[in-house]
Parts: sequence; C-alpha cells; structure tokens
Amino acid sequence: MTLAAFYAAFVVLGVAADRLQDLLVGPRSWWRLAGRGLLGLAGPSLLAAGVLYGGLAAFTDRGPASWGWPARRLVLRGVGRGLAWGVGLAAVTVVLCIVGGARLTIRPAPEEQFAAVAAPLAIGLAAAALLEELLFRGFPLARLREATGRVVASVVLALVFMGAHVRNPSVAPIGLANIALAALLLSAAFFSSGGLAAAFGLHFGWNAGLVFGADAPVSGLRFGLPALEFVPGPRGWWTGGGFGPEGGLAATIVLGGALWWWFRKVRVREVEE
Repeated sequence: MTLAAFYAAFVVLGVAADRLQDLLVGPRSWWRLAGRGLLGLAGPSLLAAGVLYGGLAAFTDRGPASWGWPARRLVLRGVGRGLAWGVGLAAVTVVLCIVGGARLTIRPAPEEQFAAVAAPLAIGLAAAALLEELLFRGFPLARLREATGRVVASVVLALVFMGAHVRNPSVAPIGLANIALAALLLSAAFFSSGGLAAAFGLHFGWNAGLVFGADAPVSGLRFGLPALEFVPGPRGWWTGGGFGPEGGLAATIVLGGALWWWFRKVRVREVEE
C-alpha cells in the first residue's frame, strides 16, 4: 500500500507539474526544444518527484538516508564511480557492436553546432536518469527491501522498470530483458556504499556514453547528435537494431558481467557489516 500511495501521489503531482509547464512555457520555446525536447519531457516529472521526496522528508521519518542517499563524503565518490562505470560499459558495448557489424561514422555538421545540442541534451539525460532512479530505486526500492529483502525487491522493481519501457520504439524481447538486467545492475549499485548517488551516476554514464560516444539510440530513442552516426548493421540480434545497443546480445554480455561484479561487491559488503 505504501508504494501504491507513492506512485499515485507521483502521478497526481506529475499531471499538475505538466499543466503548470503548459501555462508557463510556450510550445516553441527554448525549454521545449532544447536537448531534443528531453528537458521539457523530464522537467515536470522531476519536479513532481522532488516535491514528493520533499514531502517524505518533511512529514515522515523517511529522510534521505532511508532512500539510499549516502553520507556527504561519499556522494561525489559515488556519482563519479558510477559515472565511470556507466561510460566504460557503454564504450565496451559500442565496441562489441562495431565488431559485430555496426558502423560509427563521423560527419560534418554545418547546420548545427555540436556543443549547442550536446549541452542541454546532457542536462536532459541527467534529469531523466535522476528521475528514473528516484522512481525505481530510491524510496521504492528501500521500502520494498524492508519487506522482502534485497534480491526480491530488486527483481520486482526490475520488472516494473521493464514494464515502463514496453511501449518504447523498436522494442523487442531481448531489449526488454536487457532493460531488466540493467535495472538489477542499478539496484546492485544502489546497495553499494555509493547508494543512490552511485546508481544515478551509473545510469547517467551509460546513457551519456551511448549518446555522446556514438549517437546510438537509448532504449529506442534517437537524439540525432551532430557529427556522429551509429548504424546498427545487419545483425540486429547482436547490435540491437533500431532499439540501440541495449537491444542486442552484446549489451547482455556486458551488463551481465557488470551485474556479477557488483553483486559480489554487495555480498562482500553485507558480510563485512
């Protein structure tokens, strides 16, 4: 019931935040168009999540520590470590895709400047990653862990996370399986000493690595970054096809290996505690 109330409150606040954006921001404004529209999409939902978490902190005993937010001295280290892992995993996945037949080309972009598109897009990707961590890790994962334990809680929310991507463009069964696998990896990062900060860094690093390293689609969403082009090639089962690298076996191998490492890390931490 607690999680049902959490998500119901988020939906109500999200609708209100979206209506507020409609009143304050025109459809052709910079905010709506910057970052390929990602700022305008993620902004209201992130505001709603912020209000919801603020309410939890103000009116309940669920402070930041109970959401998995680490001690102050561990925040930057958690974000940095997660970011390095995310970018590294994305890079390895793209390389494996290229070995399997994908192509990465660099082309001139006379009509758009790379930085003008990349800067707001980076902010939008960070906002989207933070939003998903607040909704699928953070309080929901911590609360469910109290009732069921870490493994069951992680699996349940991985299935919910997968379900949230069912309607993404070009999605296929292997892509959905990889989304669930990624969710388990993010949960393992969440249960590490870096907590929510590490999960956010890992999530943002993975998405940013795919977009800024190769302009590859992220969960079926292509952002058309100037100067780069990722072509998946004929072996979609390996490279992910139109869904992007997350939809292929190359990502399964990389994410599975990373999950094994992080799971072992969390188990060692449990023994030490």
